Amino acid sequence: MKTCCWVRPFRAFAGLLLLGPWGARADDGLSLEALLRQEVQGPSRYAQSLLDAPAAVSVLGHKEAAALGHVTVADMMSRLPGIYITNSRSYSSVGMRGFNRPGDYNGRMLMAIDGFRVNDAIYDQALPEFEFPLVADWIKRVELVHGPGSSIYGGNALFGVINLVTLDGADAPGLRLKGSLGSFGERRAMLQYGNAALGGGDLFLGLNVQRSRGEDLQLPGLGLPDDRVRGLDGMSYASAFIKYRRGDWRFSGASMVRSKAVATAPYGSVPGASGTDYRDHYLYGELAYDEGFGDGDWRRSLRLSMAHSGFYGRYVFEGETPDQPLINRDEAVAQWVGLDLRAHWRGWLNHELMMGTEARVVPKGLQRNYDEQPHALLLDSNESSRQLGLFMQDLWQLSEHWQLTTGLRLDSVAEWGSQWSPRLALVYRPQQYESIKLMAGRAFRPANLSERFYSDGDVSQQAHPDLRPEQLGTLELAWERALSHDLALSLNLYTMRMRDMIELVPVSGLEDVGRYDNLAAVNTRGLDLSLEQRRDSGWLWRASLSLADARRRGERLTNSPRWLFKGHVIAPLAPHWTLATEWQAMDARIDRARAPALMEVNAVLRFTGWARQDLALRVLNLGGSRGFDTAPPETRPMLLPRPGRSLHLDWQYRF
Repeated sequence: MKTCCWVRPFRAFAGLLLLGPWGARADDGLSLEALLRQEVQGPSRYAQSLLDAPAAVSVLGHKEAAALGHVTVADMMSRLPGIYITNSRSYSSVGMRGFNRPGDYNGRMLMAIDGFRVNDAIYDQALPEFEFPLVADWIKRVELVHGPGSSIYGGNALFGVINLVTLDGADAPGLRLKGSLGSFGERRAMLQYGNAALGGGDLFLGLNVQRSRGEDLQLPGLGLPDDRVRGLDGMSYASAFIKYRRGDWRFSGASMVRSKAVATAPYGSVPGASGTDYRDHYLYGELAYDEGFGDGDWRRSLRLSMAHSGFYGRYVFEGETPDQPLINRDEAVAQWVGLDLRAHWRGWLNHELMMGTEARVVPKGLQRNYDEQPHALLLDSNESSRQLGLFMQDLWQLSEHWQLTTGLRLDSVAEWGSQWSPRLALVYRPQQYESIKLMAGRAFRPANLSERFYSDGDVSQQAHPDLRPEQLGTLELAWERALSHDLALSLNLYTMRMRDMIELVPVSGLEDVGRYDNLAAVNTRGLDLSLEQRRDSGWLWRASLSLADARRRGERLTNSPRWLFKGHVIAPLAPHWTLATEWQAMDARIDRARAPALMEVNAVLRFTGWARQDLALRVLNLGGSRGFDTAPPETRPMLLPRPGRSLHLDWQYRF
């Protein structure tokens, strides 16, 4: 790897060290020391202090996200080290550690809501923008667990786990109404209600509706006059969330529906024609029991969940006459149930043992593709799947400063037999606010139903039922330390090797037809470096630099930035006025075409001088930079424009 490509972001990051007098009051009123002691649930599926957890963990809290004007879960995730969000103008995608394969949508990262696995049963994906059932307003904190998590969560947790801890009624009591108006015809209304004393329990409710007409896009390669597509980027979205807790029992559920016009003419559909669109919906419910330790040595928990997801694509192709186009339908519908049983024992001094079993059954995994008139059925697949996992994690406090965690999970996956996922973490605590962690682990990802069974008669894809699971091995070293009472540093070094990477490759002799295959091993090395400062004066800043070198057979991976530099500042300007800015700079990415390096800045000016009301002006892409993302293989344009500058006015009223 050439050293010069990393010099510029290193200089920018070093320059932030000159901002030492800056700082900020900690999120949710916590001091920096309290934040380092805060508990996280993602690494072990039970509460641990951030410094003791057997993984490097990054956290973003609710108040910090609100000050930055975040709307989606993707907005919150994009503030965490090493993560970059891209968009195909139809769906969002998450990149991490140099991996964001064109045409893949977040199948190598596991996303959870209060521990519930969100990834669906057809694509094994969970997309963080308006494809997700929650919005940022309902999230108490986002936990990013860096590195493999299969020893606890099973398949898909290759590069990391995102655990979204949601608000309780006690966190946001009363009724709140939020409304937004923005560029490109954006309209949004959000309602939430919290009650910590309802029938002896705690209730939180949320409802969100949103629509936008979208941008007019410049898309070379479609053969349109002046290469512009107008009026075909609209979106509508609605989501709802409920969470009720009483004693040891909790019920939660969420749903979303989304409709998105598609301007990129995928799969050879008619460029510039209205009617090509995607509709998505997602629904889940979970009943959980957690008795707590109380006065005993045992803690038992149970989770029972049900979920449903649906995708409906409509494509307009050229027909026999211009006024009679050929309409093609593509559908993917799945239903699944999950059971999670765990026992946590701490009967010995300086020792904790957690054991559990988890089952996921997919009775329906329907994929269908057909032409309407004349009717032609191209795909009709209804596959089922099942996965059973047994896992344990053993923690020993070896001395005052040393802690050892071992973990192991055995997954029985239909058609692939047994998959073993071990974990080892040695934690050294030289002082109260410092932690050094040496970690090693393995993870796997089985091929999803779409990769294995989607076949539409050599129109776009062939099936490959015999795909082998991806295998990942990692070695990591993390250092977390409070450099002073208001300044903290985190450094995470990693090296990893993936075998049998699953990727869509062209089929020889068939134009525009692909098939998923297992490819040669990918080797990756990199680091995440972050600084955070917060002071009683009310200032806050964070910054992170991530470097990644991901290669297969010596060649750099496509859509893989070598460096990523991001940060944000929250500054009180005067009584009741706050200015927040966030930025992201990303290295160039290469696929069918080269997406140049980019720099984007967002800003929020907020007024909180009224007793019950807040008013905020958000400007996204403040500088109006023209950034691009690499396009998925089904679109003719090789680069897709990122969102342009937009203005949004937010109003919130607390009853």
